[in-house]
Amino acid sequence: MHHALSIKQYIILSFTLLAITACGGKKGELRIEGEIKGLNQAALTIFSRDGIIQGIDTLHVVNGKIDWSCPCDKESGILTIVYPTYSTLTVFGGSGDIIRIEGDAKQLGATKVSGTKDNEEYSALREQLEKATPKKRDSLIRAYIQNNPQSPISNHLHIEELTGQVPAALRQGVKLPDFTLPMRHGDTITTDSLHGKYTLLTFWANWRGGTGTLNTRIRRLRRQAVQPLECISYNMDVNATILDYIERTDTITWHSYSDRLAFQSDLASRLGIRDIPFYILADTSCCIIATGNDWQKDIEPHLKRITTADSLGAKGTAPKP
Repeated sequence: MHHALSIKQYIILSFTLLAITACGGKKGELRIEGEIKGLNQAALTIFSRDGIIQGIDTLHVVNGKIDWSCPCDKESGILTIVYPTYSTLTVFGGSGDIIRIEGDAKQLGATKVSGTKDNEEYSALREQLEKATPKKRDSLIRAYIQNNPQSPISNHLHIEELTGQVPAALRQGVKLPDFTLPMRHGDTITTDSLHGKYTLLTFWANWRGGTGTLNTRIRRLRRQAVQPLECISYNMDVNATILDYIERTDTITWHSYSDRLAFQSDLASRLGIRDIPFYILADTSCCIIATGNDWQKDIEPHLKRITTADSLGAKGTAPKP
């Protein structure tokens, strides 16, 4: 026996369906909306290291408003938004999510992210971390990870925030993995071809800034090197036209590679590259000497191996690190 809905029941059902629909986005799509006051016009870079979106995209700010969407078939992942100042904002999302960003250009570090439980939790945690002393900050991070071991926030904190967390593939003394890189100008570099030379592998992108300084340092190192040295530029831009322009104007004459896959690029993924610029310095046996984002702190102290003649042993072989 069928019962017709009363007017009251129909109204309640309609509002319920409307609320359910309003709470989530379209499956197969990830959307970010919001406003950043004081940032009238800007193009923000957005990317994901875990493949939640493909490559690198641009999130446009028009009159302070943000309205961005892209295809997404994964349930969850982590995205990074890069501001014009090169500071970053971490966002958690997946298929069907609508994420809300509210901030002010004068205090980008205080930007609030909502729309999902993970984003709201992380925004609240970031607020605590901003006010904490370094010791207290470390304690808060470890406590959160201990209490929420399965949370994607914990995974992010473990990799990005805890001091001394170096991926196994990037530790000092570890050999570079086997790879074959077809260079942009016809030649091919393999791990085997690097034996007997020092290697500087540089991961970088135009959208991250500092390109001119980076290339100036490499040019200087190549001039000063008295040991066999191979410099490899591993570009993470997704636009080949941009790289063509930079190579021409910056006079990049050393080996240059790009597959336009950004952080989904094979070698970058295998090495665990999570931020750029990133430098890897390896010895003549392809063992890692030093890695890091900071040229002066992480790489420069080790360059005497390359720039001084007495770094060769009695038989003409480089000493072990």
